[in-house]
Order: sequence, then C-alpha cells, then structure tokens
Amino acid sequence: MGAVSSRLAGLGGGGEENQYNLDHGSSANDLGNPLARGTKRRREVEDDISSCNQELERLLNTPKKKKLFTTSQYIYENLFQAGRDSDVTVVALGRSWNLHKLYLSQSPYFSSMFSGRWSDGCKDSVNINIVDPVITLDALHITLGSLYQDEITVEPGDVIPVLAAASLFTLEGLISQCLVIMDETVNVQTVVKYWEASVQYGCMEMVRTCHDWLAVNLLSHLPDHPARLRDIPPALMSDLVTSPDLFVMQTEFSVYVLLRLWVFLQLHPAWDGEPQEAVLQSHKYFQNLSQANKGQTEYFLEQEEAQPYLPVFRNIRLPHLINHHMDVAMLVSDRIVPDSWMSSTYYARWMTLLRLDSGIDKGPQDLDEETFNRECLRCGRTLNTDGFVSGQHMWRWTGFNSGLDLIVTYDSFRLTLKRNIATDHEALTSTHKKRHVSYRVTVVSMNDQKQPIYRETSGIKQASLGKNEMVTMLELDPVMTVFPLLLSFNFCVSTPLITPQMENGEDNVDVEND
Repeated sequence: MGAVSSRLAGLGGGGEENQYNLDHGSSANDLGNPLARGTKRRREVEDDISSCNQELERLLNTPKKKKLFTTSQYIYENLFQAGRDSDVTVVALGRSWNLHKLYLSQSPYFSSMFSGRWSDGCKDSVNINIVDPVITLDALHITLGSLYQDEITVEPGDVIPVLAAASLFTLEGLISQCLVIMDETVNVQTVVKYWEASVQYGCMEMVRTCHDWLAVNLLSHLPDHPARLRDIPPALMSDLVTSPDLFVMQTEFSVYVLLRLWVFLQLHPAWDGEPQEAVLQSHKYFQNLSQANKGQTEYFLEQEEAQPYLPVFRNIRLPHLINHHMDVAMLVSDRIVPDSWMSSTYYARWMTLLRLDSGIDKGPQDLDEETFNRECLRCGRTLNTDGFVSGQHMWRWTGFNSGLDLIVTYDSFRLTLKRNIATDHEALTSTHKKRHVSYRVTVVSMNDQKQPIYRETSGIKQASLGKNEMVTMLELDPVMTVFPLLLSFNFCVSTPLITPQMENGEDNVDVEND
C-alpha cells in the first residue's frame, strides 16, 4: 500500500504544514493509542506504569516527619525573648527575664517554688541568688531559653557554665546534652576543666571519661603542653599515678620525672617556655635546692610547701625506680624523696632478688587482680608505623629486671614476649630453667583529639618461660588498628614480698613456687 499523507493544519509554527507519514497500515488514530503498538513495546510501557504506581503508593504510605520549627521559633521569640503574657519575672545576676510559670515548671527547681513551698512562689517577681561563680549571664540566658525550645545549640566554650546552670535548675535533658558535647570535645585543652566540672556537678561518667583520657595521654602527650600539665590538681594526679591503667611511656622512672616537672610547674605558675626546657629547668631547680640545703638532711617532701604533693609521691612505685644505676643516682641527688621512704624499699628489693637467685621464688603464680595491679611494673612504647612498612619492631627495657631479659616484638598485628638468653647480652641474667611471669598488654589507637577509638587488652595472663621461649601476648584487629599505636605493658616477675598484712604488722608466710 502506498503511503497515505495526512495534512494537519495548525500544528506547525508560523502556519507551516507538518506532514506525518503513516506506514505499514497504521492509521492516524492509532498514534495516540499505546495499545495499538507492538507487543514488546506495550509490555515495557505496562512495566513502567506498574513501577510508577508502586513508587507512588510507597511515597503516599511513608510517614513524613516534619518538625514544626516555626511553632517552636514563634514560642521562643514571642514568649521568651519578647516576654509576652508573662506572669513572673525572674531576676538573677543583675538581669530580669519576663517569663511564664507554666514553662518554668518543667524545672523541678521552679516547680517546687511555684507549688507553694517557697515564700517566693506566689510573687510576681522571683530573685535567684547565684552563688556558683561558674554560672554566667549568657549561661543563664541559654538555660532559661531552653525551656521554650525543643532544641538548642551550645558552643563547647559555653558548655561548663551551661552545665552549672542546668544543674542548679535540675534540667536533666540539658545536662545530658552538655555531657554529650563534653564527651565529643575532650582534649588536652579541656580535659582538666571538664574533670573539675564533672566532679563538682556529680557527672561521674564524665569523670571516668576524663580520667581514662589522662591515663592514656599523661606521659605521652601532656609533657608537650606544660601549661596544661600544671593545671592537673594533686587529687587527680594522685589517682592517675596510682592507676594500673596508666600508660607509662619508657619505664616507671618516667613517672618520677613527670612528677618532678609537674611540681616545678605548680611552684612556678608564671614560668612559660618550651617543653624540653621545662624538663631541664625542673631538674636544675631541685638540684640547686639540694645544694642550697647542703649539710642538712632535709628533703623536699619534708618541707611545708610540699604537703599538697605528699599523697601523690606516696603512690609512686618506688621498687621499680631503682632498676638502673643512673636512675638511682638522680633519685638521690634530687633530694625529693626522703631516705626514710627508700630504706624499706632497698630492703624489700634486695630480699626479693636473693629469693629469686636462690630459687625460692621463680616468679608469681596465681596472682589476684588487686595484687597484680598494685605490684606490677608499668612500661610502654609508641608504635608509629606498621611492621609491613618498616619490618619488625622489638623492645627491650634497660635496667636490671630481676634477672630477666624480656624482649617484646610486634610483627603483623601480633605482639610476642620472649625470655632471652643470649651470650652477647652482658647484663646479669637468670639461668633458671623456668621463670614465671604475669603480664598484661593494652593497645590504643587515637583520633586527632587523642581520644581512644580502638582499645584491645590481653587481660592478666600467666606464662612459664623456659630459656629463649616465646609466647604470644596479643593479636590485634587489622581493620580496627590505626597508627600511631600506644602500647602499655604491665609485668610482675617476682612474687610480692610485702603483703598488706605485713604492712599492718602481721607475719607473712613464704610459699615456695615449683
């Protein structure tokens, strides 16, 4: 059949005529009818329509949650900021707010006031005496305004004053929001302030968060910030020094050096200098102090100005400070720790070594957690790169370690411990067939604020090591491990000689180990 031409007037622009050629027996009326098209095309169209209908059905049946922000904003601007229809005036810190008892009664503080228990409850004006110096005018404004909003924004710089005001008015929701902000912004600049505020306002979970942050960073990060190290109060420092979870970088003697620096900074609040200079100045200060008292037996901790620091130094682990001759020489020349403290330490240490040498003691067995935490040697390292990049990483701690040459190796996300017996190792080494060692290793990866983002620990483990024997201490998660990695090691290599019962004057019975 020849082509049929159909002239459709008025469809073209400018009066032009548009022609459509209709072939294969199609009529003009079939063009707009999808049913008249081919079967395949018809099926595709039907599928498209079905899919479109299903999508429309899903959208129509999906709940849409839209916050009526304009309503909240209207309430805040007209009732709180403009004070319209106010029925009570709140006066504090020299400013007044025209507010509403209905909204204020969300706070147990105001609810109790307006219930008639307080004499001010029936008055049109309420005076609040703010005795807490932490509470600022801006913090009061934010806190009172929070009663007229369903969400607020608190800057980290304002979080402590707002927490103080929220605690005064017992606003648990606002307190929780402040704690979330604090938890997200714990760092070297804020941690001590957050700890002090949390202690003052009874936020014990936040107290633990700040303590844990400091336990990891006290020796690895705080020495680089002398001004922030100075801020740590004696009570907090005492808890940190006591903690078995303290990440001690290098050896236990590092704790003594840090405390010497900390005391120097506290005694010289105006001192401002570079971190390395601070360490040198602290050493010179106590050396000069001891030379000035030459011929006298007075030690720093026996002086009146040292009284706030006594509990802190009482908690250092003296037996682990005398493992190296240079450490002992510095400890004596500084004249910080009194001889009366050290005499019992020297006795206990020497008696322990004699027992190990004679074979009476072959190391601890079945130590309970409390004893291990109290007696263990704490040491550690920072691992900056993975072994895949720079090979194995191996550590040996200098000093006399009760005749044990312990070597820790990191290799491919695994930490191992070896009792090394080598002819080229010149230090005195125990040759007993077996030595018992209790240990714990903890590793931490951190973010830019030095907050732990991955933590792994072996728990307290027991190993009986023969000569050159090796054990696996910990397997790390290759996915979660992020470098640099902080490693904390705790070791007990001898059975504790002095028990709490002996310290109380009771007899102690020696038990021989196999």
